[in-house]
Amino acid sequence: MTEQIKTALLGLLLVLAFGCSWMVKDWKAQAQIAGIKTEHATVLQQISEKTAAAAGAVRKAEQLASQAIAAADTKFTGELADAKLETQKLRDCVRAGTCGVRIKTVYASDSGSAGRAGASPGSVGDDSIALDVSVSERVLDLRDAISEDAAKLGYLREYAEQCQRLGAEVIK
Repeated sequence: MTEQIKTALLGLLLVLAFGCSWMVKDWKAQAQIAGIKTEHATVLQQISEKTAAAAGAVRKAEQLASQAIAAADTKFTGELADAKLETQKLRDCVRAGTCGVRIKTVYASDSGSAGRAGASPGSVGDDSIALDVSVSERVLDLRDAISEDAAKLGYLREYAEQCQRLGAEVIK
């Protein structure tokens, strides 16, 4: 064999060795990439499952909140309607003249006052004052407003309690 053939064969062997090592590195890289893809798919699946569970929990919390708010709304709307009906009955009674609005005064025991708690008849003590129709209407308006405000406060209290319960459940 001549030197040129030996050099050509040596060059060919070097090219084959380089190609084989390149192919082996490619196989290793492909195996690593496949492993990374598998791990990535597993992580994505876990994230997807956790997200679905969290979304379900949020939907459940929203449903519970909606139900609680609807129940509170029904309860306090009913109470408010009852209070308004009662006030309307009182208004009708006052307008008809069959009843009236009276304010009861009660003597308050005070260390700095000149009166005494066991006042005798004719002296300053417990009494009631009858009001005319226009003042009675204003008193009934105040009673109606107080009833509405009490119903609103009750509704808001229950709403706040429900939000607090839901917040505690979500944190768990």
